[in-house]
Amino acid sequence: MDVKTNLKCEVLVVGGGNSGLVASIEARNRGAKVVLLEKAPKKTRGGNSRLSNAYFRVATESQEDIKALLEGVELLKEAEIETFSKDEFYNKVMKLSDGYADKRFTEIYVSRSLEAVMWMKGHGVQWDLNPEFAFKKGNHLYWPNHLTFLQAKGSGEGLVEMLYKSAESKGVNILYDTAAWKLTLDGSAKVCGVIAKTPEGLIQIETNHVILTCGGFQANPQMRASYLGTNWDLVRVRGTRYDTGDGILMAQEIGASVTGHWGGCHASVLGEDSPMVEAASSASERYSFNYSITINRNGKRFIDEGENVTDYIYAKFGREILKQPGSVAFQIFDKKVFPLLRKEYQDALRVETNSIEEMAEELDINGEDLLSTISAFNRAIVNDEKEFSPHECDGRHTKGLTPDKTNWALKIDAPPYRAYAVVCGLTMTYGGLKTNEKAQVIDTSDRPIKGVYAVGELTGGYFYNNYPGGTGLTRGAVMGRIAGKEAVTNL
Repeated sequence: MDVKTNLKCEVLVVGGGNSGLVASIEARNRGAKVVLLEKAPKKTRGGNSRLSNAYFRVATESQEDIKALLEGVELLKEAEIETFSKDEFYNKVMKLSDGYADKRFTEIYVSRSLEAVMWMKGHGVQWDLNPEFAFKKGNHLYWPNHLTFLQAKGSGEGLVEMLYKSAESKGVNILYDTAAWKLTLDGSAKVCGVIAKTPEGLIQIETNHVILTCGGFQANPQMRASYLGTNWDLVRVRGTRYDTGDGILMAQEIGASVTGHWGGCHASVLGEDSPMVEAASSASERYSFNYSITINRNGKRFIDEGENVTDYIYAKFGREILKQPGSVAFQIFDKKVFPLLRKEYQDALRVETNSIEEMAEELDINGEDLLSTISAFNRAIVNDEKEFSPHECDGRHTKGLTPDKTNWALKIDAPPYRAYAVVCGLTMTYGGLKTNEKAQVIDTSDRPIKGVYAVGELTGGYFYNNYPGGTGLTRGAVMGRIAGKEAVTNL
């Protein structure tokens, strides 16, 4: 094998998103010589983190915790932010995973979440509040505790650029357009390096420890079809094009075990006109569905749009849309809720009409079927006198439908009406490498593989069936710090 370049370092991090950057900085803080491989070019560095909204779900026990994080944020003066305790955070993760989430890992990242984001603040990450997702309450803005109030300034791009600035200032050697291809082993079966591909050819990097942080397989159509099932090879990718399962496959080649929900993924709701890959970069999210009814091409509802607050259900409804005829659905709103629609709807492609009959014609749906669905929905609202409360589960529901709507059930009766075509958007996959509490990769004999760690979306055991918004970045930061520390401790 003709390898053009041979480099040496003490800690090699593969993947330049949030978790990889945190791991790199932590290892460098502890004195290690660190090299970071980023598969993307410099201008698009950062993986899924760059395309995220950069929300971090954090356990806060007091207002002092919140004030410490948001010190200097002007908006804090007119904000009311509810605390979100460790117990609430932990219990929510376990409930949304139907009890499958690994209890050890969940306890670790929940209990250390505040510590991690404070550490990030100390390393140049500026935190902010996004008023877009708050509610008006009197003369101030209100963030109920189900909302992830904490956001990096400048959203995902801001987050990764601030972390890269910190890593660069500390002397982390960053190689762009460099994709890890193969893990190398020494005579004792310890991982001792990586062979990577660059535009100029192969390079070999010798190291004491490798930390894999290079994402799941959401951008690999073959793996999606194999593990997620029918039509998943055709789905739109909300996340980065560079997460093609490389780290998982490399680790399996040297005997790594896998775990987690291999048939599960973060599948949210996107506009039908969104691009096929990296759709999150085009303001394509359609997350105001809880104020709508969502129908398929047959004019039938198929989800409980008001099952829970958006942060706790948005990542699973894409899967249900994919099952519908043509893998498309339509969110229908009436005039009463237009002011509640998120900013991504403002300039989005839509159909707007003054009657349901016109709406059906424009959407090429049988008019009688659509009228029947809406009439049945309006009649099924059993507590129409109950106050509508957009910022919390308000109990306004239907009775006798399949499915019923559990909250925010408002009659569709105030023209004009708007319809937005929506599809499934895949952000990240849930199955991945098996690791322990030290982030070491575990082999098929249930022993740590010497010299290799894994963090972030290529690890399994964290999320099953569903996902609480803002949790992935927090998980990545907490476990990234652990991996960076453990790698240096074992030099």
